[in-house]
Amino acid sequence: MTLASMILLEIGIGALCTFVIWLLCVRILPKLARHSATSFDDFILKCFADLAVPLGVVVALTLIRDDLPLNQSLNSTYGNLVHFAIFVVAVRFVNRIAVRFMQGLVRRAEDELQVMYLSLMPLMRALVWVVGTLLYLQSLGMQLAAIWALLSAGGIGIGLALKDPAMELFAYFMILLDKPFRVGQFINIGPTWATVEKIGVRSTCLRSLRGEIVVMSNSSLISSVISNFADMPRRRIIYTIGVTYDTSAEVIAKVPSLISLAVNRAEHAVFDRCHFVEFAQSSLNFEVVYFIDTKDYGVAMDSQQSVNLCIMKLFKENGIDFAFPTQTIHIGSSGSY
Repeated sequence: MTLASMILLEIGIGALCTFVIWLLCVRILPKLARHSATSFDDFILKCFADLAVPLGVVVALTLIRDDLPLNQSLNSTYGNLVHFAIFVVAVRFVNRIAVRFMQGLVRRAEDELQVMYLSLMPLMRALVWVVGTLLYLQSLGMQLAAIWALLSAGGIGIGLALKDPAMELFAYFMILLDKPFRVGQFINIGPTWATVEKIGVRSTCLRSLRGEIVVMSNSSLISSVISNFADMPRRRIIYTIGVTYDTSAEVIAKVPSLISLAVNRAEHAVFDRCHFVEFAQSSLNFEVVYFIDTKDYGVAMDSQQSVNLCIMKLFKENGIDFAFPTQTIHIGSSGSY
């Protein structure tokens, strides 16, 4: 048999291998996989079917290697190219399987874990390529001690350069896992009262009450005290009202009932208590406590405003004056010291 015939025969064997792999993965094995409870085996068969042609080419190239009239140098280069083709096919296959496996794990998870997975997927793909490349270089007989030393030194330099971005990324994952707040929730951080609009990898965008966008780094968010009003079933309102000292005891006794009437007239407001608690310097003070059964900030402020206006109206109708800071000076007679 001539050299050309041998090469054609080996190419035919590669084509036959391609056809057999395609036939098994597309026509025969899927019928058996239909009885399984998951679709993961179907995906693996599809991956093998997609790799049928590259695998057939690799088989053909491997078979014809010994029949090609190549010198030692070209034969070594040819073998390295075949190994490189096998490496690329294997890494792509592992990447597809790993991505599909992770998708199956997070499919039933919460949205935050799915977002985190999407953020980590490029890093996972790159890690598979790096590990595969190192294994490929080791298979070629290359000494990896120098490469590991270079990677270690480079890793230290990259770590120092990426210190702040890495800290923000870690803070991003902490927000996704701990869930101190979510998109659409109303929060308070220091002087900032805002609604969360977007949680990014480096920073979080907030929409303040005035309407502007406030951008805060994730690290500053997780290191701050955050008040989240989204899961609050009701708001507790507590403040002090002072009336003048010339108010009689009989009128003072009526103030808690008037406060209760004002609170109960307001929508969403539920009266809790009102007590005469203090003889202050210039007022007789009452502590007022009531609840507003909504977590909507605007509705709560409307309800509180309605209570305040009603208290003012009832006090005026009953001749009760609000106290303000005053000072009375008593001057004795000219002959007394």
